[in-house]
Amino acid sequence: MTTTTSVSLAVRDVHLAFGAHRVLRGADLDVARGGAACVIGPSGSGKSTLLRTINRLIEPDRGDVLLDGHSVLRDDPDALRQRIGMVFQQFNLFPHLSVLRNITLALRKLKKLDEDEAVALARAQLDLVGLAGKA
Repeated sequence: MTTTTSVSLAVRDVHLAFGAHRVLRGADLDVARGGAACVIGPSGSGKSTLLRTINRLIEPDRGDVLLDGHSVLRDDPDALRQRIGMVFQQFNLFPHLSVLRNITLALRKLKKLDEDEAVALARAQLDLVGLAGKA
């Protein structure tokens, strides 16, 4: 176990229950600055719940989530979500929007980019992953 000053993300003794069903029972996680993590386990083991707790989509019953040594549980959840990215196993795009409009939605609404900036950034990201033709 490393100290919280040497990690960019630390989860400490996080507990969460839905009624009588205890989902997280003292979860701990360290992700080094510049590192990456993969959360794996069987279906129903709490992987998605842990990720949602880190991003404050669900509030833990007990424990702490530290980003650069600072508890995120005291911060504005929307500001936190602009700093933490998540990739879900299954995701859905808005079917009435193009791929480009789906990508630029968060850039415009959360990051407050104007249309031209959002489109330029989205096109660059699509190109980066070889999907420029799918815009």
